[in-house]
Amino acid sequence: MLTLIIDTSHKFLAVGLVDGEKINANKQAVVRKQQSEFLIPFINDILTQTQTSKKSIKSIVVTNGPGSYTGMRIALTFVKTLWLTQPDLEVFTVNTLLSLSGSKSGFSMIDARSKRVFGAFVSEGQVMDEKIYQLEDVKEIEGNIFGDIALLDLEESKIDVVQNILDVKSSWQPVEVVDTLVPRYLK
Repeated sequence: MLTLIIDTSHKFLAVGLVDGEKINANKQAVVRKQQSEFLIPFINDILTQTQTSKKSIKSIVVTNGPGSYTGMRIALTFVKTLWLTQPDLEVFTVNTLLSLSGSKSGFSMIDARSKRVFGAFVSEGQVMDEKIYQLEDVKEIEGNIFGDIALLDLEESKIDVVQNILDVKSSWQPVEVVDTLVPRYLK
């Protein structure tokens, strides 16, 4: 079954086309506040690359937060619109923090500005203590840290958002009523 994976909720824009456990195509870039400009071209690129029609997609997984509220709305609006044209489409959501960590254990974080981060402890696809953390408090956390670690003056490593989302498939949440999809925003 072909699944489209979309994440627009942080500095990355990531789109992938997955068949079962295999990634057929994956496109990811740092686009910082330009997700609305690049989402459709990214999707078109992977569909063209794999010679796949939109009608062949049977499910979509989209991150729903925490993260950039506008970024999340872009992906969720796309999902709702595609679902209107394909009402048999299965829709799933996944926590954005898992898109940065996958099934690894540690602390996952996204810049929330003003020396704060959206963060949580993660372990094998489970999210714990999700909230807004002060950056100074995060500096005290020991162990693996994923996401916007440059805020901690650490060298960022490569993050494969689509692979991470695929790795936590057991954490995908089915959406029963697609019209009710809204971003999960931490305050």
